[in-house]
Amino acid sequence: MLKNSQQKPQKQGISLRLLLVVPFIMQIVAAVSITGYVSLRNGQQSINDLTGQLRETTTKQISYYLQDYLSAPQQINQINKEMILSGLLNSKDFERMGRLFWRQMQVFNVGYIDFANKDREFLGVERLDNGQLLLHEDRKSLPKKSVEFTFDDRGNRQYIRTIDNLNDVFQEGWYADAVLAKKPVWTKVYQWDDKPVLSISASYPIYDKNNNLLGVIGVDLILSQISDFLRTIPISRSSRTFVLERNGLVVASSSKVPFSKIVDGKQIRLSALESPDPLVKSSTEFLKNKFDGLEKINEIHQLEFYIENGSSHQFLQVTPWRDRYGLDWLVVIVVPESDFMEQINANTRTTILLCFVALAIAILVGMITSRLIAKPIQRLSQAAAAIADGELETRVNIQDINELAVLSTSFNQMASELQESFENLETKVADRTIELQKAKEQAEVANVAKSEFLANMSHELRTPLNAILGFTQVMNRDRSLNKSQLENLGIIGRSGEHLLALINDVLDMSKIESGRIALHKTDFDLRESLYLVVEMFQMRADTKDLYLKLEQSADLPQFIRTDEKKLRQVLINLINNALKFTKIGGITINVKLENLEDNGSLAHIHFSVVDTGAGIAADEADKVFDPFMQTESGRKSEQGTGLGLPISRKFVQLMGGDITFKSEVGVGTAFEFDIQVELSESAKTIAASAPNRVIGLAPNQRTYRILVVDDRWENRQILIKLLTPIGFEVKEAENGQVAVTIWEQWQPDLIWMDMRMPIMNGYEATIQIRAQLKGQATTIIALTASTLEEERAIVLSTGCDDFVRKPFLEDIIFEKMSEYLGVQYIYEAIATREPTTNPSLVKFTAESLLVMPKQWLVQLEKSASQLDNIAIAQLLTQVPQEHFLITKEIEDHVNDFNFDRIITLAQEAISL
Repeated sequence: MLKNSQQKPQKQGISLRLLLVVPFIMQIVAAVSITGYVSLRNGQQSINDLTGQLRETTTKQISYYLQDYLSAPQQINQINKEMILSGLLNSKDFERMGRLFWRQMQVFNVGYIDFANKDREFLGVERLDNGQLLLHEDRKSLPKKSVEFTFDDRGNRQYIRTIDNLNDVFQEGWYADAVLAKKPVWTKVYQWDDKPVLSISASYPIYDKNNNLLGVIGVDLILSQISDFLRTIPISRSSRTFVLERNGLVVASSSKVPFSKIVDGKQIRLSALESPDPLVKSSTEFLKNKFDGLEKINEIHQLEFYIENGSSHQFLQVTPWRDRYGLDWLVVIVVPESDFMEQINANTRTTILLCFVALAIAILVGMITSRLIAKPIQRLSQAAAAIADGELETRVNIQDINELAVLSTSFNQMASELQESFENLETKVADRTIELQKAKEQAEVANVAKSEFLANMSHELRTPLNAILGFTQVMNRDRSLNKSQLENLGIIGRSGEHLLALINDVLDMSKIESGRIALHKTDFDLRESLYLVVEMFQMRADTKDLYLKLEQSADLPQFIRTDEKKLRQVLINLINNALKFTKIGGITINVKLENLEDNGSLAHIHFSVVDTGAGIAADEADKVFDPFMQTESGRKSEQGTGLGLPISRKFVQLMGGDITFKSEVGVGTAFEFDIQVELSESAKTIAASAPNRVIGLAPNQRTYRILVVDDRWENRQILIKLLTPIGFEVKEAENGQVAVTIWEQWQPDLIWMDMRMPIMNGYEATIQIRAQLKGQATTIIALTASTLEEERAIVLSTGCDDFVRKPFLEDIIFEKMSEYLGVQYIYEAIATREPTTNPSLVKFTAESLLVMPKQWLVQLEKSASQLDNIAIAQLLTQVPQEHFLITKEIEDHVNDFNFDRIITLAQEAISL
């Protein structure tokens, strides 16, 4: 069947065998030549590069180890502090505290965990040289005595003995330094008296909510473990790694020579300049002379120097290492050139020899391979030419090479299908059309199912609310928005926050009943806050044709200090109820100064919300403040949870007052309450209420890499759209497994980690990242919708550095990144809205529209009937500037999709 293709003259060209062999051999020859040349000429450069990489890699290993090892005491202190302040651990319950310290000693490799309170009582768990744990307890009931215990396998203490104790814990560095600093600190590195062991203590003072000292938590580390780690790092046989304090004292070293000596029966630390190790001593001398003192080394340096009269060449890297609790050390790595030169010369000779052997083998293999490949391909080429000539029955059989055998089989199947296609083309096209139609119908069914699924998921409130509040903050940064749009956006944001508060009503009531609710006082502008609350409900009142008035006494203080959020929540609940049950008339909010006391620093302010609504029957008055109970009017309205008034009353009681009410059915209701506040300075309030907005990163900073991990796309987009314009480099991950992969490849500076996700949750992802040696270099902050306070301790114990709840504010996001990464920002001041005593700008009535001609009113009514907001916007451009308030009212109704009211008022105006 191939005779036609065989009879055709063959075109002259390059042989396939030659094409396969010659370039391959040329590549091998070139590779061998270049490799040999580079190996011979660049040996010294290889040493420099290798030692530089070794020094840099080793420095990173040591830095990660120090950060991980030295973070354990801070984590223990943070966990213990959170447990004490949250009430999970009583600072006077030494029995339970001792068991907790015992459990922590099982988990963390530390030498001592202790606690001392202001009553000079002390509790500490020590790890002895044999690994046994020993508990020391000093109680006020046994002055100058110390009781020692051991533990059984369940952590229960077992008495050993009582001994004299003349030590004053208040004079010890771990306690006194923390109290003096009033923040977490490291003590100085100290030498044990009875053995050559260095230690350091991490101390954490604990204060109650009134800033009274409860005590100090401390954790001791044995620094010899750092030396043990340094000895495990394989660099070269003569290299040295050691850690110095700025005063030249040795903290840890890979050499096994001692870095302390006995003077007058006491262990005294040695300076590196006195070290028996000549390499450590020479390196320190070089650094001290080079920089005129160790304290002046403030960045990483890779250096070279000679010792022994210039005959021994050394490579050195010194790296400052600091943490945010006060440690300031130098990590030094010294590598002798002689450790590498001999091996590099041997490797060069071996490489050249192997290259020549590889060249010979490659030539032989290339020739054999080209022969095996070329012959079957030639047969396939001849068969393809025959099919091109119309001989569709041509087939080819190749069995020698698997891939070509598969290719020949596929070729034969192609030929058969091609032959069949010509015979049954129309039938196949029809069948394929039917299949495509069925696939389309299945896709439509799947699409409907997906839509139903999404519709069901829309009932979940927290996630869309998080998106609403998040994207409101993102949109608020858009410079193209006009003043009206920004005002509307502000109303959306405040209403969203109010909706979030309603969702959390049941939780708030649970916290109130368990006594876990507290005031969070801030300085704020009372007049501004009142205006914002009234503004939130003004449009709703106008829609119902109700007046909403705010009356303030002339002597009402403008700047006060109390819990602004709780005060606003009370007013929102009362005004919302009043609007709900009022159909005619309106609502009046009256605020006045009741009296001043304590030399004018404290004030009592009286609030009243009076409506002309349905009123409350006398037989229902007793149940108004009962949780989940509603009056008859409330049940008929089918709105609310029955929690607004009970929660409001509890909030007012926390602020030093109480709520009372008077009501008459059919006439109206008046709710009144007094609160006690502190008078504030205007400067504090302005700083609190009008913060600067972050608009970019300050210059001369490195690029910060941020990873956003959340299973919901919209939640990731909030942070991406918030951070990317500022100048951060942001990546996203939809679950913990993807986050771990991105972290390994990208090494972000900070991770915003959602804790509840499919496939792998945030807890597992955090543990995996922290389990790796360099995992501590990345800050991890949990983002969770959980409202349980206990969740914070659980999240922190997994390795997260901090905890932020959803929905979040953009200021919190930027503040946390500044706190943990040291990011500096460029700010733009946000203009503060001036409050007014009359929130209602204009009464939108049919009479107010008579300023425009009748033809204009007819077009407005027609455009509103067609829901054509574009046409309405064009009509509004014709409104004179002096009547801009009418323009604003119509725009507000269009934005709220309240076209019915526009139509009604336009029709009334036309008929007048």
